[in-house]
Amino acid sequence: MGLTGDIRAVDESYVVKHPKSDPDSSEEARVYNEMKLEMMNVERQIYERLGLHDSIIHYYGPLDNSGAIKLAYAKQGDLEKYITGHEMPSKATRIAWIRSLIEGFYHIYSSKVLHQDIKPNNVVVHDGSVKIIDFANGEILPPDADMEKVFTDDPLAKGDLCGIASVIYSVSAWRVFYYEFFEDNQFPRPDEIPDTEALVYREIIDKCWRNEYHSVRSLYEDFQKHEKEVIIPDLEKDGKPRMEFMLWFCAVPSLLLLSGRFLCAGFR
Repeated sequence: MGLTGDIRAVDESYVVKHPKSDPDSSEEARVYNEMKLEMMNVERQIYERLGLHDSIIHYYGPLDNSGAIKLAYAKQGDLEKYITGHEMPSKATRIAWIRSLIEGFYHIYSSKVLHQDIKPNNVVVHDGSVKIIDFANGEILPPDADMEKVFTDDPLAKGDLCGIASVIYSVSAWRVFYYEFFEDNQFPRPDEIPDTEALVYREIIDKCWRNEYHSVRSLYEDFQKHEKEVIIPDLEKDGKPRMEFMLWFCAVPSLLLLSGRFLCAGFR
């Protein structure tokens, strides 16, 4: 159950997300139902804008004219529950997950979309892959929008950067953490965030929380630089982790595409 829609599994391959509705005949219920339907319509438009991407939940299209949408079904649940219920995977695996997520967040940014609700339970896990879900609170901008200007003019756009930091931290530390940026519309104080000492991508996480990135683009560019200068050389010190890292980005996505099994999971 999510705040915007009710999730129901149809079979082993997909679920249907129905817009929430209040059966009451009051004016308040009517306004509520219209709001939830509009949020679902925005989510549908965002999925259609994003298209197919390995780090985004697979969208199968609208169910009918009710506003419901069909999404791929992942049975292992969201990242928050997965972390609390499983032992920490290898460093190479965590790096692969983080890289996949960053690629996904940059794709969202490049598609002129703001997610606006990035947190561990809006990422799902299935068969060793991570997928970004739930765009009901998102905003879809014109195709020609200047995203750098959007991040300059709208301080709330940076909420996505704060959410990305929480997700990266949760995977890196294998400990769930989420800072609610939109509660006070501000980045966290040092005493409101956990220690990042010795974590992979520590520098990226810290710079997000200190509001040192102008946009997702600058984060992505710094991420690529950090990967080349720090992460890959570190993995290459040990051939086995390096091989595992490469398998995550080559073998697994290829097998998934060949099998036609796109991933997805629980929603809020």
